[in-house]
Amino acid sequence: MPANSLLTGTVVKIKEDVEDTIYNFNPDDAPLSSMIARTGIDNVYIEWQRDQYRTPDPTRAAIEGADASYAAQPQPTLLNNRTQIVQDTMSISNTTEAVKKYGRNASNKEANRLKVKKMVELKRDIEAAIISSGATVTGTSGVAGRLRGLYGFITNDTFGVGGASPDPTTNTAPTSGTDRALTQQMILDGVQSCYENGGSASWIMCSPAHKVKISTFTFNVQRTNEVGTKAAAVVNGAFDFIRTDFGVTKVIPNRVMSVAVVGLNDTLYIGDSDKLKIAQLRPFETEQMATVGDAKQWQVRTEVSLKVGDEKPLYAIRDITVSGS
Repeated sequence: MPANSLLTGTVVKIKEDVEDTIYNFNPDDAPLSSMIARTGIDNVYIEWQRDQYRTPDPTRAAIEGADASYAAQPQPTLLNNRTQIVQDTMSISNTTEAVKKYGRNASNKEANRLKVKKMVELKRDIEAAIISSGATVTGTSGVAGRLRGLYGFITNDTFGVGGASPDPTTNTAPTSGTDRALTQQMILDGVQSCYENGGSASWIMCSPAHKVKISTFTFNVQRTNEVGTKAAAVVNGAFDFIRTDFGVTKVIPNRVMSVAVVGLNDTLYIGDSDKLKIAQLRPFETEQMATVGDAKQWQVRTEVSLKVGDEKPLYAIRDITVSGS
């Protein structure tokens, strides 16, 4: 190297090279919330009725000419839930908004970027709540109200030793039992139970680890594809759909269910989207709060609940190991 060559390390104020983009490839999906309908509600406590048919009786016959006798008529039973305010906040100094920043939109506002980010995060919070919440909590001046999720609604279930089903009519959460391996027979039994109770078992929703476990089951099928000479060979290493005696069930992995929370990473659900609704008291809204000092405060919020028209056509496999094995 020639003497006195000017090297970059000694150059004063080399122009920085910063890409004007902020990357975020973290998962933002919420499969259950995306699949089910929305309905409006008018109170923080909601109720709905469910009914059922009597058991078929092949001996039901009448004597010719006899007087009619009248059977007791069971009334519909009630289910209920409460709303949950799902919210997040941000405080941004006025100086932060004044300086030039990379990766924001044309307005250069950090508030605009964070509002969008918060809504995605809250959507996933709702997903976790409507799946894993075991019982409602009545809101007070010092306690946040909580909704009941699938974990607390479904009484048609199987669980480990020491476990117990929930009772949504008395707001009793399920009792966790001893974890055990997920088996093929558990799934087949669950699909059959859904069918016998009026469901179609159109989907299985589970953690990614349990999806991988399901793909190791045989289900009495061949795992190869017949391919032509011009086509690439394909090895089937996964099940996306399971055909049983009662129809076709789609297996849906849910990234939110990877979170280490009871009712998420230790439970598998079988059900139909038409049995469920997200009940919305207040849609997503963003409000600027009172200004305190040299900063602006914001709150992003919504208030929702879950309606399970009837939990009997749904099924829960509880107390399964995180890996399924």
